[in-house]
Amino acid sequence: MRGARVQVQSNGKVNVATGIGTQGQGHFTSFAQIVADELGVDVTDVDIVTGDTDRFYWGRRHLLRARGAVVAGTAVSEASRAVRKKVLKFASDAFECSEDDLVLAGGKVSITGIPQKFIQLGELAQRANPMRGAVTPGTEPGLESTQYFGPPMGATANGVHAAIIEVDPQTFDLEVLRYVVVHDCGTVINPMILAGQIHGGVAQGIGNAFYEKLSFDDQGQLLNASLADYLLPTALEVPRIELDHNRDAVARSIRSGSRGAGEAGAIPVGPLFAQAIEDALDLKRKEVELLEIPLSPSRLFELTRKTRNM
Repeated sequence: MRGARVQVQSNGKVNVATGIGTQGQGHFTSFAQIVADELGVDVTDVDIVTGDTDRFYWGRRHLLRARGAVVAGTAVSEASRAVRKKVLKFASDAFECSEDDLVLAGGKVSITGIPQKFIQLGELAQRANPMRGAVTPGTEPGLESTQYFGPPMGATANGVHAAIIEVDPQTFDLEVLRYVVVHDCGTVINPMILAGQIHGGVAQGIGNAFYEKLSFDDQGQLLNASLADYLLPTALEVPRIELDHNRDAVARSIRSGSRGAGEAGAIPVGPLFAQAIEDALDLKRKEVELLEIPLSPSRLFELTRKTRNM
């Protein structure tokens, strides 16, 4: 479960507070896009605050399996929709017209076909201030709303990773000739952020598959505690990634249709490379199965030693 509060200020800016933690996944941009679409404002007029218990009480610092856009994003969307309803109601009262005759765009509400007849969101926020007078029974003052959301079922992405590799049978040096990722992401909020998450996930997976391993001596002392000794993949080792999204696979339990794709890049990489190496070295025929990672050249040499005379 995640929650969010959306509030239109008297200056026309929109404040959003959510309890989700963020560590660079692009939440500020994605959430601002969601709010901007619902309230007809520019993304630069949306101020996002995450993980601040002074601004929003309920939340967790960790994301729990790609729940940023799916769960917190839906809470932001629901709160924005509730505020939108308030905006149209206040504007219809001010114009003495039906809500169906109103257009919400450009930070203002106008009457359809009469663009010069408008009222700014900031002015509506001032009129909705409960300190200005009596509050009509059964209504909520202010252009703000707090909403919570927890999906009734999972909304993670399915997908497939495929690679063409070359392995030197003598040195076990490996080169990736082609790497392709296709996944069922559903609705895409921000294509660049999604692509960055997949690319970064694949890079992380390559680190797990070949380089990153904690080494200890017989006394349990960590031997590679610095980046001088702990190997990480660089731009030289990470291949160019071909990426495609299946936008038709929308999540039925999520209003936006988005699926969690934050881990879609990282998890399949290790098993994929283990299978690709088995195929390249014809290990199945030699009854050798790779059941571990990382698979560094030295470790591959050890695991395949008994096949040398076959």
